[in-house]
Amino acid sequence: MWRRAAETTPDRAQRWVRDASLQAVEMNGEFVMMGVDQGEYYAVKGVAATLWRHLAEPRDLDTLCALVAEEYDVTPDACRADVAAFVEQLSGKGMVVAAA
Repeated sequence: MWRRAAETTPDRAQRWVRDASLQAVEMNGEFVMMGVDQGEYYAVKGVAATLWRHLAEPRDLDTLCALVAEEYDVTPDACRADVAAFVEQLSGKGMVVAAA
């Protein structure tokens, strides 16, 4: 995953979803994305790819943490700060948006 942002943690109740304008392809467990609006390419793998996969539909931080905990040997509380930081970074780059 990307380094933790020094900003505030996203609201746990807010639901997040991928920005529909991003073009993403999954290859060998890694997602490669092109952000037309962002003008950049991105690649995520490992836990970050798992989170990206789960953000295909609106999810809140608690749900994302529970899904990561199911797949990896970690508790939801142990991964919460990293998941929140990752979602915050995605949001800052316009890769995820707040769901209605």
